[in-house]
Amino acid sequence: MSVEDLPITRDRPPPGLPLLGWTGLRRFPAVPQVVTMELVGLNQTLTQLGLPIEPLFTLELVLAEVLNNVVEHAYEDRREGMIELSITVRDHAIHCEVVDHGTPMPNGCLPPTRRYDLDATGLQDLPEGGFGWGLIRDMTRGLCYAREAGANRLRFHVDLDG
Repeated sequence: MSVEDLPITRDRPPPGLPLLGWTGLRRFPAVPQVVTMELVGLNQTLTQLGLPIEPLFTLELVLAEVLNNVVEHAYEDRREGMIELSITVRDHAIHCEVVDHGTPMPNGCLPPTRRYDLDATGLQDLPEGGFGWGLIRDMTRGLCYAREAGANRLRFHVDLDG
């Protein structure tokens, strides 16, 4: 399949003018392979809307970390679970909400950001893992978590203006 074989959407905005006001909802199983397919599909959809590539790259990194955390931690003691991902493009940002019905965050809040002085700490002394929340915090705005009616809700946005 080549680029020429891809379908053209009729509601595509003119080049250079991203579509603001677009909303999408995805509901899918919390399975690593499905998460990967959803990320690829979402990236294709948002690219077709004419959104700039830099914030899409940021969004993909953040969502990969968030969704993999849901799979690995929220549903680690369960055989199956679902993830709901709501995306809205408005106010010069991509707004996201991730909802799952897995295990709540420890102490009901987001984990702390771990920072290390790489000059004082050798690479061999760094812990494995635990850096994801720092990445998520650094790359998003308006990050908040709540446990509501048996569901974990994580909200954030990525600015389109950089």
